[in-house]
Amino acid sequence: MDELLNQITNDPYFYSVKHYKQSAWLGHAPFMKFVVRELKPKTFVELGTHNGFSYFVTCQSIIETGLECKAFAVDHWIGDAQAGYFDQFVYDQVVETNQEYKHFSTLLKMSFSDATEVISDSSVDLLHIDGYHSYESVSEDFFSWLPKMTANGVILLHDIHVRRNTFGVYKLWAEIKKKYKTMEFVGSHGLGVVFLGEAPLGLFAELFEISNNGNLAQIQGTFGSISDSVMQSLLHQESASLLKHTEHERDSAFHERDSAITERDLIEQSHIWRASKFLRVIKIRLNQVLSR
Repeated sequence: MDELLNQITNDPYFYSVKHYKQSAWLGHAPFMKFVVRELKPKTFVELGTHNGFSYFVTCQSIIETGLECKAFAVDHWIGDAQAGYFDQFVYDQVVETNQEYKHFSTLLKMSFSDATEVISDSSVDLLHIDGYHSYESVSEDFFSWLPKMTANGVILLHDIHVRRNTFGVYKLWAEIKKKYKTMEFVGSHGLGVVFLGEAPLGLFAELFEISNNGNLAQIQGTFGSISDSVMQSLLHQESASLLKHTEHERDSAFHERDSAITERDLIEQSHIWRASKFLRVIKIRLNQVLSR
């Protein structure tokens, strides 16, 4: 156990996140990178992409591991009553970021049910479900997409530990654990990992065995520690970017001020300005008289 977890902790691959966005999914980025590298999916589908943080972590990992994988992000990009509604800007930003991955990544701006008509049966190796989180909706998402999964596919469910308002993923998660082999993470609203096959392969199998032997906390601690380091690095980058932007605005303001002063000095020193001084003085005094 220690050898594998130390190997994961010391691997720079897990610490690299290119496209930082504010997201409830931040804490799961290192684990998603692990999933991509070990599962080696040929087709990845995400249901509920929002600003694209989790999706582009996956796309980045596909590039870094040299996989031949098709990726599909499914969302109507208008938001919902649980996550809040948002404007066209969010989708436009996702489209812009997706340009880097467009040779294998497709944005499907449609409902999850409509997307089932686009994706072939028995073709999806990795599915991430993060749409509307009521029990009824997430159950429909899970079971309607099961026919799309390969025999040894993996399904990720976000928000399995959220119990407020109309969230009900935790109810479905309790049912799923009775039927499938699973792992779970408690941070960042909780992430459930569902293995549809007999057992995961490679290092994933070792990780599952560690979890199955009652050492889930060790796994969560390992990836949680990496996640903390990643988030601190991302926040540092964001702060540095904000500071750079502020300094740029300050320098621009100084430049505009200096340009205005220079322009004023040039005007005051010009022959026309000096020649018209007498007329300006007369005008000022006349205005003073008229205002009495």
